[in-house]
Amino acid sequence: MPKSNGRYLVGLVIIAAGIIALLNNFGVTSISLGYLINLVWPLLLAMAGINFIINRRDTASMVTGGILIGLGLIFLGRNAGLFDINMNYIWRGLWPVIIILVGISLLSKKQPNDKGHLAMMGSVEKNREDWRLESGQYSAIMGAVELDIRRASFAEREVSLVLNAIMGGITLIVPEDIAISCKGTSIMGGIDILGKGSGGIIGNISIQSGDGETASKILNLDCTCIMGGIEIKR
Repeated sequence: MPKSNGRYLVGLVIIAAGIIALLNNFGVTSISLGYLINLVWPLLLAMAGINFIINRRDTASMVTGGILIGLGLIFLGRNAGLFDINMNYIWRGLWPVIIILVGISLLSKKQPNDKGHLAMMGSVEKNREDWRLESGQYSAIMGAVELDIRRASFAEREVSLVLNAIMGGITLIVPEDIAISCKGTSIMGGIDILGKGSGGIIGNISIQSGDGETASKILNLDCTCIMGGIEIKR
């Protein structure tokens, strides 16, 4: 599914809503615009999840896509009256946490902006040419980050990265000759580190791979995943 299809679909939905509103105002139709909107926006959410899975086939994006599809179907069924689910507690708890974490992600880091990378409804990819890896933060908010550490030159022997995936996906490909120390927390998401995963409503994971004393390079990872996916693989 080309990425431009989503833009065209949203445009068509807006045009259709305008036409229905116009016809309603002149008494030609009596369609409830609010009811249609309540049916359409969950479908857009589900289609965003399908788009994640089709365009990016890594595990992190597939987890993100699955979550978006599930949420879209739940809201669609609820809004259509197929079943009754009390979403009050989810909305009251989830969105404030996401907003807080987004704010912390943008404001709390003291490093210069060139040391942090944010993919908000977009992508950050460092996998096609050599690049320099420095300590910093990478965040995917309804977007995707892909880092090929095999092509990176370390700014120093030990590099520390903070990874935040909020309704987004982050994938790291790491070489065999570096030591990895990773800890992470997932909330309604999934973290997969070298084949070992943590998921569910709330999950925690801590893994060390390689000898930090003898390795020529050390990579420290601090992962937070909310309704998204993070994958670190050799």
